[in-house]
Amino acid sequence: MLNAAILRESTSGYRQNQFGHERGIQPTIKYIYKLVIFITMKNVSCRGMIGRSGRGGSREIQGGTTMKTLLCKPAALALACAFAANTASAENAKTIALLVGPTQDAFIGTWVATFEAGAKAQGMDVSVFSSPFDPALQARQFDDAVAQNFDGIILQAISQNAIVPSLTRAKEADVPVLTAMAPLAEDSKTLAYSYIGEDSTTLGTLAARAMAEALAAQGKSSGRIAAITGALAEGVAPLRLDAFKKTLAELAPDFEIVAIEDVKWNPVTGEQVTGQLLARFAGTGGLDGIYGMNDRLANAAVQAAETAGIALGGDDGLIIVGGNCQAPGIQGIMAGTIAATVEMLPAVSASTAVQVMQDLLNGGEVAPEYFEQHVIVTADNLADHASACSY
Repeated sequence: MLNAAILRESTSGYRQNQFGHERGIQPTIKYIYKLVIFITMKNVSCRGMIGRSGRGGSREIQGGTTMKTLLCKPAALALACAFAANTASAENAKTIALLVGPTQDAFIGTWVATFEAGAKAQGMDVSVFSSPFDPALQARQFDDAVAQNFDGIILQAISQNAIVPSLTRAKEADVPVLTAMAPLAEDSKTLAYSYIGEDSTTLGTLAARAMAEALAAQGKSSGRIAAITGALAEGVAPLRLDAFKKTLAELAPDFEIVAIEDVKWNPVTGEQVTGQLLARFAGTGGLDGIYGMNDRLANAAVQAAETAGIALGGDDGLIIVGGNCQAPGIQGIMAGTIAATVEMLPAVSASTAVQVMQDLLNGGEVAPEYFEQHVIVTADNLADHASACSY
């Protein structure tokens, strides 16, 4: 007789790992065989199915077996066969662990949703492990993914340094790894097959160019700039900042970067710090420009300036330049409070990551880097980019 526990195990198909993430596990084919054999041997048919009925609505069939639901043999066989076919298909799916920062973040959330949809269309089974920018937690999640024998791993490294031991173990276990959104440090890039995402140097370069052009349009040839940045200890922020400083020195050498504030991408902190900077420099002529390293930080600077009663943009107002072309930046450009942003689209790099992972799992050759193409977005070309950037 078919054990009810077998049915429960074969149809549930999920278990939860130690970090609370559900991962599909494939029901064993032998349970499907048992189901088919049971139906066949018991000779369940539509004939004579109405027997003694209890209050629970069960029916007694040949041999005294009572079941809550009774299927005709052809239907049951069809169900079992379909179940077996779906199971076999699921067992052939490539399993991918996607390790990222908090998916509540608009950029990361859009990236993850795009990747999941694309990977599913390619027959991949994706499990998402998110971390609230906690390097230690991400390292444990990564090790767990390696232990679970995922076919591939895609990593947005929270810490370039803390994740190196885990990457080394993955390489020793022959688990293919791609990095996305945040590149590894130069001396550890060989631990992953490819990086897919932003060109941080280009982002910083274009932001500086946008700043220099906006200030020149006001007729200014010298002045003071502040930068409100992401986490500068490692990752993309120091790469963007270095490029910003270098390019600004080349294009507008008489402009001085007088303050660099690391707010670790937090717009609330960014608004508070900007307010303090505006008050600090108010007595000596004020600031001429602020670089918000992404559009949410740029918007935080806008809020602080408006609270302080400082004019924005126009012929002589404070110039604010953002990055990542997010919805607040697009709205700021429309309103004239933000001079420019730099396009960087999560949907583009996520779609590329799907194809690169597919190629890698199929034994194809992949390039070491797949950079996005970045362009400056201002009021002049906003119509061409507003829709894609408003995520």
